[in-house]
Amino acid sequence: MPHPDALIWDDRYSNDKRWRNLRSPRNLLTTHQNLLPRNGLVLDAACGTTPTGLHLARQGWQVIALDVSNAALRIAQSEVKKEALPVSFALMDLENPWLPSNRFDVILNFYYLSRPLLSTYRTSIKRGGLLFFETFVRDASVSEVNGNPHHFLEPQELKASFADWSIIHYEEMHSTEHRNKARHVVKMVARKPD
Repeated sequence: MPHPDALIWDDRYSNDKRWRNLRSPRNLLTTHQNLLPRNGLVLDAACGTTPTGLHLARQGWQVIALDVSNAALRIAQSEVKKEALPVSFALMDLENPWLPSNRFDVILNFYYLSRPLLSTYRTSIKRGGLLFFETFVRDASVSEVNGNPHHFLEPQELKASFADWSIIHYEEMHSTEHRNKARHVVKMVARKPD
């Protein structure tokens, strides 16, 4: 039996061009790309069609792209085959996953929240590795319509979860970058201590 979230996302990626045509890498990565080492292993978690992972793969990074949606991964796989890019795919529910320890040089987490992943990321990133994290934050001043409260971080929660890391960039702000809707988001780039 397919995961309930997989059914929702498969439908979106199969039937809505707005979801299929995500091509630009996330701004948080591109504006901090100078921080990346020359090569390494990237985990793109809850990647969708992995536009940010594809961007890094085109520059020679080895990317592992994980998502619950088979439809999204098939779209991304067709891009990878056309360009012979170094991307591997796995269909995975990231609600409470196992990831190997000290394995990834960079982890990308854009607009997906599973709180157990926060501690998993802490152990899965190599010393000196980078975490790029961007998602929604609960905004008490705005009624979050059509939103599961479990999909929203509390204000400053992400910063507190990585307080012992070197936080290179952190901001909580109102943004229209996500589907052109004004939402309260958090953006963080953090480096695991050596």
